[in-house]
Amino acid sequence: MLVIYFITVNYHSTDLVKQLLKSVYTTIEDYQFLIINNSPEDDSINEVLQLELSATIINTKRNIGFGAACNLGIQQVYSLNPQAIIWLINPDVVLEENADSYVQECLNQEPSIAILGTRVRDLDGNIWFGLGTFNPWTGSLKHELKKIEGYEPQANTINCRWVSGCSLILNLKQFDHCPSFDPHYFLYYEDADLCERYRQKGYRIAVTQSVLVTHAVSAISKRNLSTQFKHATYSKLYFLKQHGTALALWLNLIYMVVLVGWLFRQNRPVAIGRWQGLKNFIDWQIGKETYLKSR
Repeated sequence: MLVIYFITVNYHSTDLVKQLLKSVYTTIEDYQFLIINNSPEDDSINEVLQLELSATIINTKRNIGFGAACNLGIQQVYSLNPQAIIWLINPDVVLEENADSYVQECLNQEPSIAILGTRVRDLDGNIWFGLGTFNPWTGSLKHELKKIEGYEPQANTINCRWVSGCSLILNLKQFDHCPSFDPHYFLYYEDADLCERYRQKGYRIAVTQSVLVTHAVSAISKRNLSTQFKHATYSKLYFLKQHGTALALWLNLIYMVVLVGWLFRQNRPVAIGRWQGLKNFIDWQIGKETYLKSR
């Protein structure tokens, strides 16, 4: 079996990274584990090295965002082995038994797959990510698809529009260059953007039919609701600017304005975050770089 290169991004999540690494170690025989440390001021991540489980740490100078951090890891692996299998995986995830065998079987049976996502369950056992869809006319992105009727299965996989970055495999054999995320996304929707850009270029996107990981949803990002929803709001609007219709963008702008007004009476931290994300997007539209400077 081929070596799988795991890449995870750490942001003050040492305990979760340890748990993930132990999960990989007990599940997979041949792997390399790369940690991009987006919180360089927190040296507790070095405790991972004491586990002696084949991990390497790359420190950033500051929190550069999820996509940009992943790019550092992808570039590192690509320079070592441009034919590699890269598995981008969140710290708040644990692998199912034989997950690596399933992935390699998928890619052996369907070698044309460039980006392979996995179905994901939450801690309650419910399907959290089933299959990514996108409607460019309304701006709707969905992923909690529990039924797969209407989608033609290809061996162990299903072709789809996008897959979740919490568990995303890059089959580098299918790329004639080093694939990368758009670093303009700080957090959220960078996975959908990655898939949409490469899908438009003819690359094949698919998701596994089996659940291969369990995800503690938002275990990291929910620590600060205002920050979480600021990034989510900005990134959604930026995604629609890149890939949606003008109608979709305007519908979502109007929806966000109405939502912020309602949330101020219901959940002020979320409302503040939504408002900041909305304002930052408008500033970016008119040429200001408020969001890029503040994140």
